Amino acid sequence: MKLRLDSLGFRVILFSSLWAAAAIALLGWLLIGLYRADSERGFDQLQEAQLFNLVGAVSVAGDGTLAGTPNLGNAQFLQPGSGWYWRVVPVENVEGRPLVSPSLAGGDFAAPPLARVPFDNQFRRRFLSEGPDGETIRVLESEIDLGEGRIARFQVAGNQTEFEYTVGDFARRVGLMLALFGLGVVVINAAILLYGLRPLDHVRRALAAIRNGAATSLEGRFPSEIEPLVEEMNALIDNNRRIVERSRTQVGNLAHSLKTPLSVLTNEAAAKAGPSAAVVAEQARAMDYQIQHYLKRARIAAQRESIVFRTEVGPVAEKLVSVMRKLNPDKRIDLQMQARAPVFMGEKEDLEEILGNLLENAGKWARERITLAVGDAGTRDGRRWLSLVVEDDGPGIDADKRETALKRGKRIDESVPGTGLGLSIVAETAGAYGGSVELGESEAGGLRVDIVLPAAGH
Repeated sequence: MKLRLDSLGFRVILFSSLWAAAAIALLGWLLIGLYRADSERGFDQLQEAQLFNLVGAVSVAGDGTLAGTPNLGNAQFLQPGSGWYWRVVPVENVEGRPLVSPSLAGGDFAAPPLARVPFDNQFRRRFLSEGPDGETIRVLESEIDLGEGRIARFQVAGNQTEFEYTVGDFARRVGLMLALFGLGVVVINAAILLYGLRPLDHVRRALAAIRNGAATSLEGRFPSEIEPLVEEMNALIDNNRRIVERSRTQVGNLAHSLKTPLSVLTNEAAAKAGPSAAVVAEQARAMDYQIQHYLKRARIAAQRESIVFRTEVGPVAEKLVSVMRKLNPDKRIDLQMQARAPVFMGEKEDLEEILGNLLENAGKWARERITLAVGDAGTRDGRRWLSLVVEDDGPGIDADKRETALKRGKRIDESVPGTGLGLSIVAETAGAYGGSVELGESEAGGLRVDIVLPAAGH
């Protein structure tokens, strides 16, 4: 099933995909946010433990200076430029230089003024600063009284750049996995939807088979949701068929009821002599022609838009060409047809009448060769059309006489037996179906007849 931009399937897939994308994006944002919050909480707890160990490892010596060799259990405090540092700075009643971690040897980092980042109620504060190598560090700072009013400021710094990279890497991996998951959801959703809509495609193919004459009703198994629709369609098709059959029966009854009175008038006129009898006979024939003409148009009109009558052109053309070859063994009769012959949207008898009259007319006038070509005439006014072309190598018809040749009973040449009805019957039948007939000159100089008739859609 092909998806068009205005199709139901495309709309469902589009909106469900957008909803899935929005939901997955929200899920990703929540996951990354939770991961970041949890990581920050763990980072803070780690720094608090390191600060506690640092405070426990530092004391004031007898000379009033800071003393101690803290070991915070992290080798990165020993690596210069690692982004992990500790520092103890004298504040009150403490002499000497600050104690710093080996990783900060020769380096420094700044702390914001207390007015901008004050201590909390536990005498702690957190801030971001720039490390010795330009990296961003996260600092936990606290002022501790080491006894007897000797106060020092303890600082533990962690690598914030490394933390941000870890969070960013997690976000990228989560984004990739969720993108793949979202793509899978869209593909599976589309596959499920297309599978769910397959019965509608089955209905479409079944209707096409009816339209092409390959079936008379919707057949096969359908889901329970579509079964009522199928039943209604089959009922509509049956009703259409009954209407057409009823119309044909009424047309036949009318023709039969008029045939006897006309025969009586014709016979009575033939039995009498004189101008009046001739006038009656002529008018009776005219009435018979008009009745047959309009009854035929009514019959064709009743079935023209019906989905019941469809005729494969190929078999009909092959049969008539075979008959013509037997009747005209001295002439070459060729049939040119596409690999997939069109389907005439009408009754088989009407197609046989059209082709039969065309081939019979060509057989009378052709010298050696007759060609019948069957093809597709394309689409016009939203309908498909088929083309029938009959050519012969006879004398042809002059351009100024071609219109006359299509009129009933008008004969161009009286030397050849016939009634003069062949081409006119073809024109009337084709016109009743909304088609057309055009006379021209063949490549061999004979007559070329182009017929355009309605075709069933493929």
